[in-house]
Amino acid sequence: MKKTLQLFIITLLSCLWAVESYAVSVPQDDPAKMVSVLSKELIKAMNEQRVELESSPEKVKAFASIYVLPYVDTYKMARYVMGRHWRTATESQQSEFMAAFSNTLIRSYSQSLLKLKIESVNVMNAQTEKPGRVTVPSVVLQSDGNQTDVIYRAYLNAESKKWMLYDVSIEGISMLLNYRKAYDSDFSKIGIDAVIADMKAKNSAFNG
Repeated sequence: MKKTLQLFIITLLSCLWAVESYAVSVPQDDPAKMVSVLSKELIKAMNEQRVELESSPEKVKAFASIYVLPYVDTYKMARYVMGRHWRTATESQQSEFMAAFSNTLIRSYSQSLLKLKIESVNVMNAQTEKPGRVTVPSVVLQSDGNQTDVIYRAYLNAESKKWMLYDVSIEGISMLLNYRKAYDSDFSKIGIDAVIADMKAKNSAFNG
């Protein structure tokens, strides 16, 4: 699970460091192009800013909020992760969980994601699952020669007409499914409010 999420966050943050210097414009009219632009900028930007970003999790989080989250449907992700508990949660609990979940992703892997040295990301054509939903296969090549199959899932937002990412599978393992299983146990044992409080406490400690 940890390796899966590290690779997920790394690939999603592909435009994060590049935008500061290159003002990358990420197309959302084509899911494969969207993933390709985000991915290709990662390698160059990481090599140029690796030291600075390793010592500045605050900068990683700040840029993620501006340059990553616009391409990720955090509402859809949070709702899926909460599963059956979403229906019994209040609107306030839903909103708090969504915010805490987004921060948790960044907090958990901002310190370790830069350790992976990626040589290239080969993004292939999108494959239609059903109207308005696609998968975008890609292959991540690391400097040690290891190759990892990464498949993104995206959907076309009916209102904005833009493609949005909402899940990723690494070597066949879904990130959202892993989180859903983990949080389902916690929700059942200690309740929604306690889970959110625990997430906030960990995020707060990270923020310093």
